[in-house]
Amino acid sequence: MSLTPEQIRAATALLGMTQKSLSEATGITRANLNKFDKGLCKFRIDTMEKLTSFFDNNGIHFTENNGAEFKAKTDITELKGHHGFVSFSKDVLGVAENVGGEICVSGVEEKLFDKWRGSFADGYLKQMQEIRKTSKFSFKILVSEKEDYYAASEYAEYKYVSSDGFTSTPFYVYGDRLAMILFEPDDVTIYIIRNKELADAQRKQFNIVWNNTKS
Repeated sequence: MSLTPEQIRAATALLGMTQKSLSEATGITRANLNKFDKGLCKFRIDTMEKLTSFFDNNGIHFTENNGAEFKAKTDITELKGHHGFVSFSKDVLGVAENVGGEICVSGVEEKLFDKWRGSFADGYLKQMQEIRKTSKFSFKILVSEKEDYYAASEYAEYKYVSSDGFTSTPFYVYGDRLAMILFEPDDVTIYIIRNKELADAQRKQFNIVWNNTKS
């Protein structure tokens, strides 16, 4: 998505930020933000994606006529297949980089995740490792006691649950989002529920299990 200077000004104001604080939060220089605001330059695709991701992760929705507003309290997105799984993975990366906090994952079979990320799998892990160096987030993963593959060990902590208590329907809690993942033999569907109260409640339940589970 390409943002206009008017949209960026509106979104920045909604968040109670200044051009300086937006620069500090996104890593885009204040000089470049100022030039774009005055119509003196255009942003590269990766810079525009960084801005879009930052505003999206902070609850901003862009409207017609160069406007911006806060998103509805609850927003549900359905993603399917390989491309959907990659989009979901990029969303997790965006939250880890721009929001941070506690990311909680349950019911993971790492090889299945790699399968649906496809060629993006290695890139995802490398990007998460790089983000971990600068962003303040923790990453907790509950896996079956039979699991022997730990793809995220460079940035995440693992704990085990018994085979009887393990469910193959994973969920992710990250930022203000709760994602439920349904794997089928030839397809995958991800439902992302964006609601802070629901995410916080699921995170609390996750931590009850986590704190009573062995490493």
